[in-house]
Amino acid sequence: MKTALTILLAIGCGKDESIADGVWKVTVSNKTSHCETVLDYGAQADDVGLDDICGTNCEGAKANIGQDYRYALFTDGRSANIKIDDQQFASGVEEGCTLSYQTPVWLETRAKGDVQWSIQSVDTLKQGDATCSELDGKYDWVGFEVITVVESEDPDLVPGCTYGVAVVGKYEGAGE
Repeated sequence: MKTALTILLAIGCGKDESIADGVWKVTVSNKTSHCETVLDYGAQADDVGLDDICGTNCEGAKANIGQDYRYALFTDGRSANIKIDDQQFASGVEEGCTLSYQTPVWLETRAKGDVQWSIQSVDTLKQGDATCSELDGKYDWVGFEVITVVESEDPDLVPGCTYGVAVVGKYEGAGE
């Protein structure tokens, strides 16, 4: 009986899901220099330009977006999950150096009213311990995200409005 229990425990105990496969310190920004970096690394689609990476279809002044995060990547086969500060951020698919992900719809409370938004990655390349031929080592995470306003009580943000942001970062190692 003890042997059967040991075998069952061994089978059920795969990889520790609380330890990230890799952690990247990334900058999410619509600053021109970051957007040009993504373009320089050859955004996967030939018809992608600077406006696609860091443009907006929103009315009014362009928002200045710039924030640093630590993206912790957890994989299970091709399935991938990204956490920020131990909270689920996005899920998607990893295929070699390429990563595609999307967030659920998030609610943000603002002074002018609540806003619901989601994020979709585009042309994301990442490398950790293994190298990716498309990345030269200056950055280990390069891609861009499209932020979409899903619903909004804020009169300055119309549903369907999108913002493109560059995401560039460095690999910090495995585990968290």
